[in-house]
Amino acid sequence: MEHLDDMQIASFVDGCSDNKEDAIEHLNECAYCFEITTATMQLVETEKDLCKQLDDSFHKLTNL
Repeated sequence: MEHLDDMQIASFVDGCSDNKEDAIEHLNECAYCFEITTATMQLVETEKDLCKQLDDSFHKLTNL
């Protein structure tokens, strides 16, 4: 079984996954990806200001 990559997890957490159903199916079968995804979701929830700063920095870097 191939794990979800960072971008797939990020897209799922952000709610903009193109394959939400596939991601959910995988998360129901893969404890590793489930743990990484839920930890990411908790981080985003508890560190909203930090995540916003990181998101803004990422957009600045990718829009050069």
